[in-house]
Amino acid sequence: MKKLTLALLVAMGTLSTSFPMLASATVEPETSVDNYQYSDAELDSLLAPIALYPDTLLTHIMIAATYPLDVVAADRWRQSNLHLTPEQVEQALDPVTWDPSVKALAAFTDILHTMAEDLNWLQALGDNVLISEARVLDRVQLLRQHALNTGNLQSNDYLEVEREIEQERSVIVIAPRHRDVVYVPYYDPLIVFGLWSHAIAPVHWHHRVSYRHRGNFFWAPQVRLSSFFYFGGIRWTNRHVVIHREPVRHYYKGTPNKRVYSKGYQRWQHNADHRRARYSNRVVHSAPKRYSATRSVKVRSHERGNTRVINAKSSRHTQTSVSQNNHRNIQHNNQLKGQTSHNVNVANKQLKTPRTVTPRHSTTTRTVTTTKTVKRESNKASGQKYQQGASTHVKRTQTSAKNTQARDTRTASNRPSMSQQRTTRNVDRSASRDRSVSRERSVSRERSVSRQSNVNRNRSGQSKSHSQK
Repeated sequence: MKKLTLALLVAMGTLSTSFPMLASATVEPETSVDNYQYSDAELDSLLAPIALYPDTLLTHIMIAATYPLDVVAADRWRQSNLHLTPEQVEQALDPVTWDPSVKALAAFTDILHTMAEDLNWLQALGDNVLISEARVLDRVQLLRQHALNTGNLQSNDYLEVEREIEQERSVIVIAPRHRDVVYVPYYDPLIVFGLWSHAIAPVHWHHRVSYRHRGNFFWAPQVRLSSFFYFGGIRWTNRHVVIHREPVRHYYKGTPNKRVYSKGYQRWQHNADHRRARYSNRVVHSAPKRYSATRSVKVRSHERGNTRVINAKSSRHTQTSVSQNNHRNIQHNNQLKGQTSHNVNVANKQLKTPRTVTPRHSTTTRTVTTTKTVKRESNKASGQKYQQGASTHVKRTQTSAKNTQARDTRTASNRPSMSQQRTTRNVDRSASRDRSVSRERSVSRERSVSRQSNVNRNRSGQSKSHSQK
């Protein structure tokens, strides 16, 4: 028996050494999930903190996850402008080129900051949305169904929960209680969804202590929004995200599920040119024609205002080609700088040498002559400019002298007339004074004469009366 066991062990050792691939295959466990596909446990863990959000807010988060650079930029801007209200934020971000979903999330400071801080979660959610929207929305409905079965999901003062059956499917729609106000719920997925059946723990977004507690939820303060916020939605029957073609001007008062079936809504399409970031291997493997097709990528050069267009087969190749081109441009610029410095040094040495040059250095004589001719031409041009300036200065002085002479002649011609006018005015004034004096004298004489006549009359009358007596 010992000999047989030793022979078997030796045989097994030889087999493992001769066939290492078979030995390694027996060690690795078999997995039914593709390496390029997220498992249900991973996807449920990612969707756990946002599955019970209102449909519109959930739509914006899903779309914004596909543009991670915009999310990070918006969070940095929002953290430096925390004093702004949601209305002021909407006005300030109107001319910005971020995706509309990112602009809509700028009013929700905590959500935007959490998304920007957890980049792994953000990339994983964006990858799942790009790979399959239908699968993501199916898992959202499954999580909502778990919360509804446990009794934690129901209508309250913050949310409206409606359950409908469409095409033999149970659909749970969540909308804000008031159309112009949104409350964000925070919760523990292990409590709200009941028994968590996956081995991967769900993602838990922590809330602030000041948030209002009701039931198993913590509610953030209200965020008052305009009607422009409601440009997105979810078409649950087809399991895809829709957006409105034009800005929404009025709040919709009916059922939010019926709103997305109107003619104004169309299916959302990811803009690959706006992403400006590399796609993961899972996304490229799921749709190679869409996310790795040749497209033009604008690359800014070191000089201002110059842009170059480079065709790349994938985002990975774009980065490598861009780095290679930048390296080549740097080398080329360094070579040009070296050549220019060498030419300058050679020219300086040649200028210091005497004019008599041997035939061997004919090229240097040519460069010297060319530099001299250039200097002569520049001197001529500068002399012509100087002559032109001097002529214009002389013309200006002549015109100013003529103007001064004309002014002097005018003043000289006007002086006698002014003196005559002054003399006539003085004569008139003296004549008027004499007339007034003569008039006063005549008036005084007349008054004195009349007084004297009155006195004489009075005396004659008194004498008559005295004689009669």
